[in-house]
Amino acid sequence: MKAKRSERLVDMTHYLLEHPFDIISLTYFAELYQAAKSSISEDLNIIKERFVRLGIGDLETFVGATGGVRYIPTVDSEQQHRLIAELVEELDGSERLLPGGFVYLSDVLGQPKWLNHIGRVIASRYMDEDVDTVMTVATSGISIAQSVARFLNVPFTIVTRDPKVTEGSTVSVNYVSGSDHTRVEKMELAKRSLAEGSKVVVVDDFVRSGGTIEG
Repeated sequence: MKAKRSERLVDMTHYLLEHPFDIISLTYFAELYQAAKSSISEDLNIIKERFVRLGIGDLETFVGATGGVRYIPTVDSEQQHRLIAELVEELDGSERLLPGGFVYLSDVLGQPKWLNHIGRVIASRYMDEDVDTVMTVATSGISIAQSVARFLNVPFTIVTRDPKVTEGSTVSVNYVSGSDHTRVEKMELAKRSLAEGSKVVVVDDFVRSGGTIEG
């Protein structure tokens, strides 16, 4: 069924937003909407202009026999500073302070709006790094890692402290944790979850003494 341009623009925008970094051929869109490639190219130029103007990313085009396009969900520095300032304001308040010097974050980490903002800002720093996976240590960092992985369009891997038999063989590391550097803990990674030599972005919900990241 042949689609109107307005319908194509809506559909293509949604598809691109849902498939960051995937290279989509012009042939795919042309056959899907029964339109000429020249019309598809014009549509993509319109979408690209709006993406850049709204600060939600860019479209990278590829020339060649088939041609293609991919969505890069970048966040410019001005927008990053604005989003971070909003988050700082949200976290500012003595009522968030917990015993031991911790800050209550569970409400923020449970809100899709904040996870979306945090994921985009962190992911924007690694757009050109050819990241293979996003890694986190269970459990509080999982939601952030998943958000970052979504914008980078890569898998995310969870390092656990309580491995399950269903994960198969694992690699374990003992590490020193806590501000007094006296508590020894263990983290484990399923061997099948990460290929050797992978380029990894490590994401966690907070950093205190650095024991976890060292592990």
